[in-house]
Amino acid sequence: MNSNSLLSASSMILNAGLILVALFALYYLRKPKLQKSESWQATLTPLSSIIGSGFLIMSPLLASVVGALSPVAVIGIVLLAYAIGSVIRFNIIHVEPRIKNGSLSKKTKEVESLGGIALVLAYMVAVAFYISLLSSFLLSYLGIDNIDAERWLTTVIILFIAFVGYKRGLGGLEKLEAVSMTVQLSIVVSLLLGLGVFSYVFYTSGESLSFDYPQRDISTQIRILAGALLVVQGFETSRFLGEKYSPEMRVATMKKAQIISGILYVVSVILFLPVVQYLDLQHIQLAKIVDVTGQAALVLPFMLIVAALMSQFSAAVADTGGGGGLLSENSGKKLSTHISYLGISLCAVLLVWTVDLIEIITLASRAFAFYYFLQALLALNFCYRDCSPESRMTMWRRILFMSVAITLLYIIFFAIPAE
Repeated sequence: MNSNSLLSASSMILNAGLILVALFALYYLRKPKLQKSESWQATLTPLSSIIGSGFLIMSPLLASVVGALSPVAVIGIVLLAYAIGSVIRFNIIHVEPRIKNGSLSKKTKEVESLGGIALVLAYMVAVAFYISLLSSFLLSYLGIDNIDAERWLTTVIILFIAFVGYKRGLGGLEKLEAVSMTVQLSIVVSLLLGLGVFSYVFYTSGESLSFDYPQRDISTQIRILAGALLVVQGFETSRFLGEKYSPEMRVATMKKAQIISGILYVVSVILFLPVVQYLDLQHIQLAKIVDVTGQAALVLPFMLIVAALMSQFSAAVADTGGGGGLLSENSGKKLSTHISYLGISLCAVLLVWTVDLIEIITLASRAFAFYYFLQALLALNFCYRDCSPESRMTMWRRILFMSVAITLLYIIFFAIPAE
């Protein structure tokens, strides 16, 4: 057997193996025991929102900014996101019960209300953006370039999510998430395996990474990396699932979602690098990211297309759930979560038909950063004005929360949003 035949045979074995791995992962993730697990269900909402499109775009994005230092950059971004998550978790345990019993001081209530307004607006834009991106990518893949067709498809999908939320509530939205996230995660497992094999062959062959990316000064690089924080946004959705889950459950599952997504981001960035170097990092295009994975294995582009569509859908569903829960809470429960899901979705549809979402996503990114900043202020203000002396946060936690607040201020005013 000649060398070409051997390469062809090994390629067939690799592609078949990747398909089997994806099917096995899908089988495992669809097991009734896991699907009925309350902990897993509570993990899926923040996990689907955090992953979003990030696993697909993070590596090319970072490579276009810092090249081979991308793994270091993504570790820093993940750690910062986890620190912000610790602020949200503190507020779930300590502040949220005081919101419900109405015992917060006036200043603390004002900070909480302002943050809620900012986040509701951000969620509306995020839902519209995620589904618009899904529609654009799908129609582009099918060879259709029509803005009205894109808007109509986006509208239909958003209204479908709204209908499920209105009729079935949080449980219905979670079922949509479960299906899309299960497909996405099973493909991601296979994708990382295929990229891992390609990376192993690449590095053992003695080749080295080479990136042709725009040369920027350090200040600009830091600003772009600061904006990349918003790619891993989504963990705050746990804060608004109180209709179904206890504070302790939401805190534990938010941690789990951040750890799982953090590992996926770091591993995907590292394994994507040998492939990403073949991209035009001056002008990154989603379709080109998909095509270039074909160098690792023939089945990966198709898998990546499905994963990309599922990631956008699940992220939009998660943000609909989070936004609806927040809107209901801010209205003092005058609006049910069912009606709130409908309201978030209808506002998203309005944005689809009236606003250039590529531009307005900058405002959404800053709104998320502003919300996180207010959450840090909320925690600090709570411990200054509301909590008893014996239950105040430790000095180290206070330093951490202050550092998070200062970092977020920098992001609000100086970051160049990654979206």
